[in-house]
Order: sequence, then structure tokens, then C-alpha cells
Amino acid sequence: MMFSGNWQGSQNIHSEVQRLLTYLSSSKPPSVRFALPWEPAVDVYETETEVVVTLELAGVKKDEIEIAIGDNNMLFIRGQRQESKSRSSRRRYYQLEIHRGPFQRRIPLPSPVDADRAEATREDGILQISLPKVKPAQLHIEIKTFRKLEQ
Repeated sequence: MMFSGNWQGSQNIHSEVQRLLTYLSSSKPPSVRFALPWEPAVDVYETETEVVVTLELAGVKKDEIEIAIGDNNMLFIRGQRQESKSRSSRRRYYQLEIHRGPFQRRIPLPSPVDADRAEATREDGILQISLPKVKPAQLHIEIKTFRKLEQ
């Protein structure tokens, strides 16, 4: 396909796009962050006897975490990572990647679990929730013979 438009006009557009890209790449990120919920990384696996959920929650205090199991075998985890007390308002950050503020996860579990026997442990910033599986009920249905009624 051949370009039949104004060559001068396309060079102006090119230089304007280049100028915009240079401006955007050199500008600093906004200094204000809104406390939107973030989602910690999660691993979910199961063994023959339990479902295990592992979350990466470094810097989150034990009393800042809530765990619940809802209907339809859904695990709910929410909490908050507080701002560091050592952070000063006089600091100028150039990179700010650690999420702070409220978080929440809604995790579908692959098998029915016994919520009353669930256990949670925390070590080195990793929260592990062990959920024992519910054993399927043994259902035995007796087959009866169907007799026709005689007339």
C-alpha cells in the first residue's frame, strides 16, 4: 500500500508522539496512593485428607487477618497490612511496590471441608490454612423388587 498523504504532516505526528512518550517515561509516578484492596499471592492444593491454602502475607500481623468459610465451599480471607511506623512524610520515594492497606481473597475450595477442624499457622510471612476434607457419606440403597398388582 502506498502512502499518498502529506509527508510533512506524518512527520509532525511522529515527533508529537515521540515527545509524548519521552514526557511520560521521564515523569514521576503520582505521590498519592489510594488504599484499594490488593490480593496476596495464593497457592491451593489438596492431598488425600486435606485442602491446603498458602498465602504470602509478610508484614501482616496475626490480629489483622480474618478467615471464614462460606457457602458453596468458598474460603474468605481478608485483612490489612499497616503502614510502617518508620515511614516519614519527609521521604521521597522513587519506587513503591509493597502493597499496604486492606486486602481480600475469595478462594473456591476443590473439595468439601470440615471448617470446625481447620487450622492456620504462620511462619516467615507465609500463612498456611489446613482444611480437613469431609469424607463422603457412604450411601447404600437397597433395591426392592417391584411387583405388578394382579387384577
